[in-house]
Amino acid sequence: MGISSSSAVFCLGNSISSRSRHTIRQKHRERGRIRMSVNEPQSPVQLVGTHLPEGAELVTMSTPAGQPAVIAEDLTGDRVPEISAVYRLNDALYLLVLTFSGGAWRTMARIQGPGYGVTLLTAAPVTKPGRNNLLVGWQIGSIWSKLSVYEWTEHGLANVAPAEMSYSYIDVSDWPGPGGPDGQAELALWIHDTGEAYRTEVLRWRDGGFHPAQDVYPAYYPEVARYYERMTESYPDYPFYWYYLAEAQYRAGIPQAALHSVRRALGFAQPYPSREVLLTLERKIMQMPRVAELLRASIRTAEGIRWGYINTSGKMVIAARYEDAADFQKNGLATVREDGKYGLIDQAGVWIVPPTYDSIRPFSEHRAIVTEGDAYRLIDEQGKVVTRRAYSYISDMREGRSVFRGTDHAGETKHPGRYGYLDSQGYEIIPARYGEAGDFGNGRAWVKIRDGGYALIGLDGRSLNEYEFAYAGPPGAGLLAYQQQAGGKYGYIDLRGQVRLHPAFTAAFPFRCQRAVISMAEGKLKRYGVIDESGRFVVPPEYNEIRDLGEERLALARSVGPKQPSVGPKYAIADYEGMLLTDFVYTSVSEFRDGLASVTDAQATYFIDQSGQAAPGYPHVEGSGCLTLKGDGLIEAKVDQRLSYLTREGRTVWRDEDPTG
Repeated sequence: MGISSSSAVFCLGNSISSRSRHTIRQKHRERGRIRMSVNEPQSPVQLVGTHLPEGAELVTMSTPAGQPAVIAEDLTGDRVPEISAVYRLNDALYLLVLTFSGGAWRTMARIQGPGYGVTLLTAAPVTKPGRNNLLVGWQIGSIWSKLSVYEWTEHGLANVAPAEMSYSYIDVSDWPGPGGPDGQAELALWIHDTGEAYRTEVLRWRDGGFHPAQDVYPAYYPEVARYYERMTESYPDYPFYWYYLAEAQYRAGIPQAALHSVRRALGFAQPYPSREVLLTLERKIMQMPRVAELLRASIRTAEGIRWGYINTSGKMVIAARYEDAADFQKNGLATVREDGKYGLIDQAGVWIVPPTYDSIRPFSEHRAIVTEGDAYRLIDEQGKVVTRRAYSYISDMREGRSVFRGTDHAGETKHPGRYGYLDSQGYEIIPARYGEAGDFGNGRAWVKIRDGGYALIGLDGRSLNEYEFAYAGPPGAGLLAYQQQAGGKYGYIDLRGQVRLHPAFTAAFPFRCQRAVISMAEGKLKRYGVIDESGRFVVPPEYNEIRDLGEERLALARSVGPKQPSVGPKYAIADYEGMLLTDFVYTSVSEFRDGLASVTDAQATYFIDQSGQAAPGYPHVEGSGCLTLKGDGLIEAKVDQRLSYLTREGRTVWRDEDPTG
């Protein structure tokens, strides 16, 4: 598992990190690392040293890097960083916090802590969005730390963590829920149980205490499941690893895999932790909405290629009778085409929506877009049309809102060609009054009010912020690309409209996780780079293409050369600090999902992990294409225009007929 230079690693001793878990990452980026006065000649470590009592020494972190326990982060909300450090005096540990006031560094807090070492020292907005808390892990055992979460109050620093909050390993990040990240960091605690098995808890501060953050389980628990997959592969006869794998898969929302794992755990003579606990978990898994185990497959017939569905054993269970077929969705429905029209079937092959539409989009928030000619409508999962009229355009439902474009059909809409928003019941909740409109995210959406006027609006349509620029683009990570003059260069403004980066770019894309792809090249031949929020280049602007693959990984593309214009570019994988993890060897790269991305090199298609290396335990398929992990544990391979399904060991479960045969 790759770690960028901006990540902090918190692990102890002889551990999980030296075996299968590799490293537990603190994904909250360390903003404003150490900012010092221009007149301050001392380093932060030296500065802390001048404020230590006689005989005290600065603590070295109990991490692989062994860095000094010193950080600089704003804790009071004034955007001026405080310096926090832990020192040892007479075998006792103390937390020291310095603040810059009146032209000098002064002691803001000095607090005695437990234990004999420090495994964690960082800052993240835990108790409220936008305001950092100071997190300290006090080492109290070889694989145990006691967590303190300090909040700045009018009376000074207060520890809001309960006395019993201890952990073996910890992740700190703002994981996305159904509506995306909420600006408040969650804590993922790994609590040692037995062997190398850990009970995990993902917690969020709410109503004065820490509570399970179940809405982010699907974002975090795939990582936990991958850890226990490695452990069960290494120790298949250890029942506790199967139990924790089943629990992680259940929380990750992977019911088929979870059911397999819990039944494997029940198969041991002495089930862990007990048969009763496992049977309860099995019942919970059985009650989950089932991800379809049916996989689309095609055969050659006298009428041409026809599609049906196979089970995970490769047996055709829905006859190959359709002209086209899509994957089953989480609601158990699949879009298929018959006689040139699309409808929806269930897993028994029964029509839920007869084939009457020209297209059907995948469901989003229990609504799907259907078209008949140029007419767009919304349907629910029973096939009922919920819109009152047809529109010339509708987007997928996001946060209970879908963009629509007005039409003058029969005079039903007052603003033809303008954009508004529908709610989930099909009502025009925000009238069609915008020249352009984007999807909602985090309770706001980007719209164009008029030429030279843009805004962010709330779910009720009220303006949250307005921007008077020739162009102000959709927001990303709190910043918007803008143009001062039409046709001019791009810079970035914040949500309040304040200029953060002055116009200097010929192309500027939205920020994502404090990174943005830009170009400074003039003319048709663009060269792209990546900047951070300060405008610093983390990737120089010298690549033909740059794609953000997610999970803090980038694909950088270079052309083979002008003498081979028909040959596509070659890609390399880089991290968010611009460090190349691979050579330029890939002809195609997919986005990362749950730590894996599909790549094709000169010989084969396979998965890589976040280190850029071939992921162990997955097959290599000769040829060019793409691999996709299915919810039932199989791998879908679309290679050399042929579809097949493989096990992780590379055994072929099903393969379509040779289309040239």
